[in-house]
Amino acid sequence: MAILEVDNLKAGYENNFVIKNLCFSIEKGEFICILGRNGSGKSTLIKALQGLLRTISGKITIDGTNLFSLTQRQIARKIAYVPQMFNLAFEFSVNEIVYMGRYVHQRRLNGGSPGDKRIVNEVMELTGISRLTDKKIAHLSGGERQRVFIARALAQDTPLLFLDEPSSHLDINYQVEIYKILKFLQEEKGKTILSTEHNINLVIPYAQRLIFLKDGKLYGQGPPGKLITKSNIKDVFDANVDIRKNIHSQLPEISLIPQKAKSQ
Repeated sequence: MAILEVDNLKAGYENNFVIKNLCFSIEKGEFICILGRNGSGKSTLIKALQGLLRTISGKITIDGTNLFSLTQRQIARKIAYVPQMFNLAFEFSVNEIVYMGRYVHQRRLNGGSPGDKRIVNEVMELTGISRLTDKKIAHLSGGERQRVFIARALAQDTPLLFLDEPSSHLDINYQVEIYKILKFLQEEKGKTILSTEHNINLVIPYAQRLIFLKDGKLYGQGPPGKLITKSNIKDVFDANVDIRKNIHSQLPEISLIPQKAKSQ
């Protein structure tokens, strides 16, 4: 059953549509990655699916309910979002940041419940940040910060988890670690995950389905084993590649074909 349906979506900024006539759906419990060149509309799409843009038309349905009939608070109870960058005005502790994820479930002036504390402790344990609870966010590494913000999103306790290029600015070990956590959340916790990415090889072992965007339009979608072809990569990314099977996963793996520098 589809948890998210998108029909004829157009979205952008100041009447300039970046996303154009997009249609797709996501089944409950799926792990999907959106791929495309810089400027193809990946981040715009993630924002549009949460109703965060003013320039938008079409239809977005979450669990059978029209997105545009929901308040932002109601949307936040259905979708947790991890953006590329967080700008925090104050130097919060890890525990304070993760606890922010519970705000959408609390009434005003409610200091939280034992249930809130239990959920916060669970997601911090799950993401491996319990030992960091009293540390200030500014004192953490990039990988540690990313796990904190994923924990905050999990504390919202939503069926849908959206992430905008979660591997950006991370070393390769942290990139893999983040996607292992996301795969665990999908398989063991039943989360539906939608992530944008720029690193194709990174997501192939984890995503069930890939969506290729080109110039704000749906170029193609399908499992990595079918969508990752030389012609598709050339058309979408304007890159010449070799594709072989990874010896461990037997899934496709991309390597760029070196190009000679153009003479002046």
